[in-house]
Amino acid sequence: MTKRRSRFLFALFTIVLVILLVATFVNFTYPFSINGRYYSYSSFISNIKLGEDIGDSYRIVYRADLPNDSTASSNYDELMRSTKNRLGNIVKDEGYNDVTVTNYSVNGEDYIIVTVGNILTYDDETAIENLIGNPATISFSMSNDVDSAFAGASDVANVTSGSQYDSSTGTNSYYIGIEFKDANKIATATEGGGTLYIFLGDTLAFNSGIEIDSAITNGFFAISLGSSDGYTPTLEDANTYANRIRTGLLPLSLTQVDIGSISATYGMGSDIMLAIAMAIFVLAVFIYLIVKYKQMGFLASFNLLFFIVIGLFLLQSIPYVHINFSGIIGMMIGFIIAVDGIITILEKAKAHYQADSKLHVSFKLAQKECTMRTFILNLLVAVCGFICLFMPSMAVQSFGWALFVLSLLSMFSSLALMRLFIAMYLPFNNTDGKKLNFHKGGKNA
Repeated sequence: MTKRRSRFLFALFTIVLVILLVATFVNFTYPFSINGRYYSYSSFISNIKLGEDIGDSYRIVYRADLPNDSTASSNYDELMRSTKNRLGNIVKDEGYNDVTVTNYSVNGEDYIIVTVGNILTYDDETAIENLIGNPATISFSMSNDVDSAFAGASDVANVTSGSQYDSSTGTNSYYIGIEFKDANKIATATEGGGTLYIFLGDTLAFNSGIEIDSAITNGFFAISLGSSDGYTPTLEDANTYANRIRTGLLPLSLTQVDIGSISATYGMGSDIMLAIAMAIFVLAVFIYLIVKYKQMGFLASFNLLFFIVIGLFLLQSIPYVHINFSGIIGMMIGFIIAVDGIITILEKAKAHYQADSKLHVSFKLAQKECTMRTFILNLLVAVCGFICLFMPSMAVQSFGWALFVLSLLSMFSSLALMRLFIAMYLPFNNTDGKKLNFHKGGKNA
């Protein structure tokens, strides 16, 4: 590689790095408006989804009771477990994976607490409150009167959502499917068709009745989502409607008694303190590398900055990633593995240089010797992280995502990016090891 090309590549990578650093750490409002509205940019680090231990959470507290028409107190514990599981699944289906559902008893009354981490905006709070809010039992009627209902929650086997392709228009239509347990009962109640009203408590679930041409004969009823005011429904809309209906199928009757945001488990500002601690740790590593390897230490730090900004971009881009305290530990381990990969290359090159090899030959031999070791180490860590993704605990999943993503990125950083940067550096210095704190130990000492 020529010096001219190396200068161009260093300038190009520097510009790219500056842009990525701004995109990673800086929030700003665009200086121009679109249709009279000014939009803001949210940085990568601001978009990372935080777990409830280091970020604000949203909490809803319910009093749990047996439904009015139920006397099944003998299996109350099972009804409680089922209610908690369904609540958690409903919230997770909306993309809020960091959800904890617990229960406790006070003065003979039972309460359920739903805590959702990663509340980034007011819209998130509104979405969760609208989703589960104050659950009301579902009922079905052929008249606009909830008291004349012919079926209720106990008659529903399942609620699904999906899409169907319309070949005439070339578009997908979306629907909510309700499957009943007793097909004959539903067919008899809907005989002749008419208007079907679905209630959640005393409120219509779809703001109006649904016209059906004939009886529901197979126990399955599909509700199509139509366009309105120029808006075309999406699969996410169908999922949200389906989840809202599922809240009406909860085994226990829930009454909302408290709702609101709560600070992180580790205290207000814990995310800022962790960010400061990690910044100090990273800075200490950079200082060590620069003192230890001089010019190559600067190059290694340059490489690690790319590792950091790309890693943060990936962690904020994957919808399932929530970073809690264990995820922070996973991020630190991923960073250490990346540092280890770079130091291993430099130490091997240093050893070859001391054995009287030329500088460019030393790096070539070092990279060749380190390739398999670095690949296997990062692969094993990635596999461990991947296994953690299937664990039920959100804390373990957070740790797993950090390990899985950053170990693969570390492999790229050590085996590809660092190799390129070394090739870009050597045209400027391929003989003087002292600029790298390398010293001859052989016949030329």
